[in-house]
Amino acid sequence: MAEGAAEEGVLCAKVMTDEQMEVLRSQISAYATICEQLVEMHRTMTAQQDSLSGTRSSHLFADQPSGGAKISAKQRWTPTAVQVRILESIFYHGNGTPRKQRIKEITSELSQHGQVSETNVYNWFQNRRARSKRKQAFAAPSNTESEAEEESPSEKKAKKEDAFT
Repeated sequence: MAEGAAEEGVLCAKVMTDEQMEVLRSQISAYATICEQLVEMHRTMTAQQDSLSGTRSSHLFADQPSGGAKISAKQRWTPTAVQVRILESIFYHGNGTPRKQRIKEITSELSQHGQVSETNVYNWFQNRRARSKRKQAFAAPSNTESEAEEESPSEKKAKKEDAFT
């Protein structure tokens, strides 16, 4: 076969010695063993996480009606328009994250309009509060400028005098 390759104008050169080839084979074997162990570790960890999240999600939905559809802990929740209106109304009146019992009540009410969990409701209020604070912080610099413009000339003069003393 090597002769046939040489006849076609292709040169075959030995790149590695037999010892180097043996070392390479043993390294590949070791890496294959490591990879198999990593795959098995991944499977074990995934199974443990699934069993933990199963425990956690069954706890989350313990107080929901058994006939309703449930959201697993890993699914993303997209509230319906009705749910958003209800949540916004509650947030507007309370302007904070409700207590645990109130979240249960809200979840029960929202579940009539689509799938939802207590965790979804709690997170919605946390996120809504954070957005509200960001909006206030963003609007605050413009308010301080308008307040500065409303100062009387005597107040401005008093501030300047205080700065020099």
